Amino acid sequence: MKNWLMLLTALFVVIGIMQPAQAAAETAFYTKSAVAHADGTTTPVYALNEPMTLQIDWEYNGQEPAVYKVPTPFYINKDGEQVLKASTGETVGTLKMDAADNTITAVLENNVKSGVKGTASVPLVFKEDKLPKIGSYGVNFPTGERLSFTITEETEGAIKIVAMDAKSEAKLSGAAFTIVNESGKVVASLTTNASGEASVRDLVFGTYTVTQTAAPDGYAVPLEPWKLDLNTVLVTKEIMHEKSTGLTGALNITAVEKGTDVPIAGAEFELKTENGLFSKTVVTDEKGKASLTGLSYGKYELEQTKTNSDYVLPTEPWTINIGRQTPVEQKIENSLVNAYGSLKVTLTDETSGTELKGAEYSLYDEEKKLVSKVVTNNDGIALFTSLKAGSYTLEETDAPDGYTRSTKETAVTIKSGETLELKMKHTKAATAAATTTTTTTKTKAATLPQTGDDSGMTLYLFAGVLLAAGAWLLMKKGKRA
Repeated sequence: MKNWLMLLTALFVVIGIMQPAQAAAETAFYTKSAVAHADGTTTPVYALNEPMTLQIDWEYNGQEPAVYKVPTPFYINKDGEQVLKASTGETVGTLKMDAADNTITAVLENNVKSGVKGTASVPLVFKEDKLPKIGSYGVNFPTGERLSFTITEETEGAIKIVAMDAKSEAKLSGAAFTIVNESGKVVASLTTNASGEASVRDLVFGTYTVTQTAAPDGYAVPLEPWKLDLNTVLVTKEIMHEKSTGLTGALNITAVEKGTDVPIAGAEFELKTENGLFSKTVVTDEKGKASLTGLSYGKYELEQTKTNSDYVLPTEPWTINIGRQTPVEQKIENSLVNAYGSLKVTLTDETSGTELKGAEYSLYDEEKKLVSKVVTNNDGIALFTSLKAGSYTLEETDAPDGYTRSTKETAVTIKSGETLELKMKHTKAATAAATTTTTTTKTKAATLPQTGDDSGMTLYLFAGVLLAAGAWLLMKKGKRA
């Protein structure tokens, strides 16, 4: 018995010795935490849409690094890995980020020596759907610090672009740019002024894509767009431009019907330089495509000289800037001479072929909105005019006299410049018995009782008794007299 107690006591002692070692391991490696703005400051006021970084100081003391749990409402931006470097610049391992668990794990190389230290930076964001409110918070970090801070509404900033000569750094006017947000929406189209600058304000913090669409005369357009992180009140981007001497580009033309992707074959275009020394003509193929290659960098004028007979020839030219080696894409839309279509409905009797007057037809667009209502005339015709090309649904909403309304819906497709004809037939409604129900209400009337009526018999008996009584009284009176 005593041996058993001694073994149990020894086990508890071992567990007691191990517990402090385990607790120490959970706080090992990471030594200090701080949250910084994009400019590196740590002012404890953050905008809801502001990108931040978690600055974690660490030091390897021979123990395996613990898992670092990021406190809410700070969240790791996304899953990923980054190189873990010591303060000396030496790579010592990998830092892994798990956005789902909101944790950070350091994985060290085998040859790392004790005493090595450094600082890791991890991107953080606020997740609006997980914030109970905009306001003040206090959180405790695994390394012991407590941070009291305030979250404010979204913050806006500005982007400034400066166009410069790559060699002289002279400011260049006439450089054009398009700025697109993370949702793919164009938020600004800019052209640098005489000072070589262009800017846009009131943009929410986030990542934007900037594409240069035109360069100043004599300069090449950079081939690729670039990403720009707006994370402070003003972000400035300098764009260097190379001279375009000897470089050539190309132009791809696509001609289509306005508002559609219907190609226009046989459309003729003339491209010429501003000074008129260069001129070339191309015609679109069956796909509505035409191309010009070997074009020297510079500004051109594109004019459409011919089109298909179904279309209106545009009268205004387009300005084309050739400033990059990748082809410039130019889409040209031609309007139809008759941009609308019609629908003609003819209704007749299925048996006799007689045209039926008075049928009402309703036409609905793709969104089920009523476009028009038309009633068939003496010739049994309902004509819908000035219809935009597209899909519609036709429905009979009232039938001619003597006929039953059809409940069938007919899908129709209207094409520009064309009249779609539909022939409808009706069968006369079958003669049927009346379906109305007549309700008879009994009312009392002062009529003589009918034979066989019990109440009538009672009245007869009562009257007979009265007559007999009267006769008896008269007889009695006569005897006394």
